[in-house]
Amino acid sequence: MAVSIRELDEFGRRQLATATFEVSPRESALLLAHVLGLTESQILSRDREGVDRGSADRFHSLIRRRLTGEPVAYLIGQKEFYGRSFAVDSRVLIPRPETEHLIEEVLALDLPPRPRVLDLGTGSGCLAITLALELNARAVGVDVSSAALAVAAANIRRHRTGDRVRLVAADLAAGLDLQPFDLVVSNPPYIGGDEAESLSQEVSRFEPATALFAPRSSDAMIARLFDELDELQAGVPLVIEMGYLHGERLDNLLAGGRFTLCNTKRDYAGVERIAVVEQRRANTSR
Repeated sequence: MAVSIRELDEFGRRQLATATFEVSPRESALLLAHVLGLTESQILSRDREGVDRGSADRFHSLIRRRLTGEPVAYLIGQKEFYGRSFAVDSRVLIPRPETEHLIEEVLALDLPPRPRVLDLGTGSGCLAITLALELNARAVGVDVSSAALAVAAANIRRHRTGDRVRLVAADLAAGLDLQPFDLVVSNPPYIGGDEAESLSQEVSRFEPATALFAPRSSDAMIARLFDELDELQAGVPLVIEMGYLHGERLDNLLAGGRFTLCNTKRDYAGVERIAVVEQRRANTSR
């Protein structure tokens, strides 16, 4: 006898209620919708329909994986960011709501028409692709990870932005010609190794460590950005996401360099999360 959608959803909810970490009540329906090719609302409206054995087994498998802490976004292979769905898996970070503040800050800038955007540490490509679409921009997404670039390439195809977004394999800005760009954005690794124990198992066990953890100290990659972007043209904004302590350290990070702080934006938790900086003067070495 076939099991119903309602019975499977109730089973999933009971199982997920035993998790040792925080689980949203929606997750069972989201996983079931993914297996059945339905929307979450259809799961609720068609709850008496039967489900074949193969689909039920796939749902049970996803519930077991979720109970190990594997994020829902990886289980269903996608995550929404700024109103669009992006493919994600364990090769890239899962886009966070707080990163959408970076997009908001960029959209508030006075940029030229069809700006040229450089996204350093592009990961899934969500920043480069979103800005290409929101600003009618031409974007270059850079990542040191060939695995991450493969995911970004899939998202470029998904959003049909191949004519506006190209990908480059590089370690931050090393070896790049910075002169053509009107804007640089980055969500670099900014978690210190000593902070690893404070992370949830969903993050620490499943998301790529190289995209999470900065080498040596949590400030290391942001300091590298300021150093490697020294040749950026005066007045070109650099918009970066940072950790919860970096707002307090920003003056020290900027001291003695060519960049000056223009603005910061707090996230939903009140943490200074986004910083906008610019070259304070033209580079006289050119």
